[in-house]
Amino acid sequence: MPRYLRALYRSLLGLSLAWSAHAADPIQLGIGEWPPYFSSTQKENGVFAHIVKEAFAREGVAVSYQFFPWKRALLMAEHGEVSASPGWIQTEERSKLFLFSDPVLISRTTLFYRRDRPLVFNTMADLKGKTIGAAVGYTYGEAFDQAAQTGEFTVDRTSSDEANLRKLLLGRLDAVAVNRAVGFDILTRFTDAEGKQLAATERNVNEQASRMAVSRALPNAEQLLKTFNTGLAKLQRDGTAKRLLADVETGVYSKP
Repeated sequence: MPRYLRALYRSLLGLSLAWSAHAADPIQLGIGEWPPYFSSTQKENGVFAHIVKEAFAREGVAVSYQFFPWKRALLMAEHGEVSASPGWIQTEERSKLFLFSDPVLISRTTLFYRRDRPLVFNTMADLKGKTIGAAVGYTYGEAFDQAAQTGEFTVDRTSSDEANLRKLLLGRLDAVAVNRAVGFDILTRFTDAEGKQLAATERNVNEQASRMAVSRALPNAEQLLKTFNTGLAKLQRDGTAKRLLADVETGVYSKP
């Protein structure tokens, strides 16, 4: 899209946000696939998408989701081709281009283990001598990464979290580091007998706040965030957000 058209589009989109709370047309949000947080095939497009939708709805704003590769979704938000892109960790570099909402949820990395081989996890020292499954290209927080580098435990990396959980079932790993919600979502694709063999530690390996990103170049970006944050606070106060997140572990979002 030519630059002058992008500028015109941003201006028109910004103007539309000023009255979107009273309009029938939904605002457009760019996201990618990351079940159970975002999914074109799951209930309400995933739990994160559901929370965002409900937060805006509390303020009378309708939303519509467009699915893209994640990098493209963020680029479209940067250029104002969508109103925002939820599901991002705020970093110093991203903050130069985007305003970020209040935390929508805390992304928690935990350890899945076999129930017949209970795992007590309070500190990284509890993993000494164990083999932990991890995904290629992922980081699991400074404490985990440093302990792995110093040889406190062995990290066995594969291409996917599902592959790691299946290796865990076979007894080839002592535990698997994986996002808690993602792990439970994967277990819905296992047989009941398989799923019941695995559990997750209550203590997390790492926690990060996930937010919605809005381009600083977007007119009325601050008003959009204010509207969203107000609705989000209502969901958090009345327990709706907590209830929706709890539904992930019982497979509600994975069911057709």
